[in-house]
Amino acid sequence: MKARITLFNLKGKPDIWWEDVKNVEGKHEENFTCHVFEMFVKKEYFSKRYYDDKAYKEFYELGMGSMTYKDYTSIYLESLRHGPYLKEEKAKVQRFINGFPIGYKDTIEFDYPRSLEEAIQNLKH
Repeated sequence: MKARITLFNLKGKPDIWWEDVKNVEGKHEENFTCHVFEMFVKKEYFSKRYYDDKAYKEFYELGMGSMTYKDYTSIYLESLRHGPYLKEEKAKVQRFINGFPIGYKDTIEFDYPRSLEEAIQNLKH
């Protein structure tokens, strides 16, 4: 139902795109679930760059917030694995530290860690 309402309200370029999908690929709204329609739209209108930019933004906005330091560390390391955001070790350490509240930052920065591994180890003490 949601897909039908959305399709009915398409205007301009998306409407032309949908007409092409119907004519070329033989797709019709009766056969569409909202999930399938969403996949078609994302494929057409959200490029790889959109998702890369989104991941990049999320990485730089990552902060500990209400997470435990273990959860924050895990998410930070996972983000580093999936995106080539930072090359230099010093920048990785600084970004990692910047995600923590003041109390944690002071603890880590006091020891001047030279590597991300050292910064993570400082948290455990």
